[in-house]
Amino acid sequence: MRQGSIAPGTPDPYVPSKSGQYGAMSGEPDSRADGRNVRVQGRSHMRIRAGPFLRALLLTALLTPCPAIYGLEPDTSAAPAKPAAAPGESSAEDKTSEQAPTPPPPPPAAPAPVPGLWKQETLTSDWGGTRSHWKEKGIELDFAFTQFAQGVAAGGIQTGAAGTGRFQSAFKVDLGKLVGWKFWSFDLETETRFGGPLLGGTGTISPVNTAALIPAAAGSAFTISSLNLTRIFPIDLQKGNLIALSFGRFNLLDLSDENFFGGGGIERFWNIAQIGPLTVLREVPFITNLVSFAYVRRGEPIFTLAVLDPNDHSLNPGLSNLFAQGVTFSPGINLPAKYFGKTAKHSFGAAVTTKEYTPFDAIRQIVLPGPPIHPLQPERGSWAANYTFRQYIVERGKGDGWGFFGQVAFANKSTSPISQFVNVGLGGNGLSKSRRRDEFGLAYAYTDFSDVLKNNLATISLGRLLPEHQGEVFYNFHITPWLRFTPDLQIIRPTRPVAGIAIIPGVRLEVIL
Repeated sequence: MRQGSIAPGTPDPYVPSKSGQYGAMSGEPDSRADGRNVRVQGRSHMRIRAGPFLRALLLTALLTPCPAIYGLEPDTSAAPAKPAAAPGESSAEDKTSEQAPTPPPPPPAAPAPVPGLWKQETLTSDWGGTRSHWKEKGIELDFAFTQFAQGVAAGGIQTGAAGTGRFQSAFKVDLGKLVGWKFWSFDLETETRFGGPLLGGTGTISPVNTAALIPAAAGSAFTISSLNLTRIFPIDLQKGNLIALSFGRFNLLDLSDENFFGGGGIERFWNIAQIGPLTVLREVPFITNLVSFAYVRRGEPIFTLAVLDPNDHSLNPGLSNLFAQGVTFSPGINLPAKYFGKTAKHSFGAAVTTKEYTPFDAIRQIVLPGPPIHPLQPERGSWAANYTFRQYIVERGKGDGWGFFGQVAFANKSTSPISQFVNVGLGGNGLSKSRRRDEFGLAYAYTDFSDVLKNNLATISLGRLLPEHQGEVFYNFHITPWLRFTPDLQIIRPTRPVAGIAIIPGVRLEVIL
């Protein structure tokens, strides 16, 4: 999921789509605004604008169509012919040309000034014009390096620190521009993780650094996280109405389209609890193969549906055993609104899978206690449902401003380890007028285990598991357009009764290459 619900179909945390807008393709002019969205343009920040479901699902919608699409060709009809001069006479134009000297050609236009190191959008700039040339041909290349340092300063199970890093690359291809496949686009992304393991000793169920989990929780690991195609079916492109169909391999964390929260732990909150409803983690993995559908109206995804493999394929292609253990269906509905003259949105999402589970089956995104006292019989039909609301308080333009958000989610107790989840907070960009690009966030999350899991733990003698209370605050300083520095602080009441309140500070440095 860089700007997406955990699942494609879960409109909030992990699936999609950084404000629901659709970028131009096939020669269309790019309608994205400057300001906050520069972050999306500079690297696309490893995310493509897509509604609360799939960034790639909404990879390239034509919101600003060219005249040729609608038959609005320029008028090429010839002007009335001028009367010819009489024999032996010179025309008025000939006489004028004889009397007036030919004006000198205008001087060549001065080239646009090249921004300096501290103003350019990427550290390596335009590669002598190569980047811009390839983009005109339909190929966009984006790269980013992120380094994390984080530790348990007090409380938890034990104090300690960890350092991790990630390198991301994105190759986005408009096949209409490149090979003439109108309305088709291709997305390829890679993730390289290195450094120490995910920070331990917290005593929490929620990982305190989501980015450190992709594609593995420890050591060095590389994966192709996205490899997919998207086809746009226009309805009325001038109004932003269309249908999008996507299929292939997706990183669902990177597809989160939220201005206040979400993402993959690179640009906003770190803790996975602030990225999306944890109840859906049973049905929806981080990286998997899927097919998704979206109906888009006025540039916003209204209805979305994803059909995906319920198994995580972060470190393998997942094609040899595709859907071998079941299938997950994830629908979502998004309802744009306005209150007090500011943009708001209601989202309803769900996920249900045919794969068999017990609450103790491992989920790589969270830390589960175990084993059970008595073996449990796996059941099919695991489900999760959630509702999310966002409301701008300060809105300067599309995706520019800040506001509050809230999420409520539930899941069945017999198959999901987490049965209840609540999340509220403030977030956005431009808290200070002098620093319009900077992002910030302040949030609280409540996570509770299923009673089926809590009542059947082999460690019940140590005390019954407690609900987890997690608070987090961060501020993302845009030192330059290509360099961001983010201090983060988390305060957590862990689920383990023997753990104290954990104080977890951290810093993040991101370089857009």
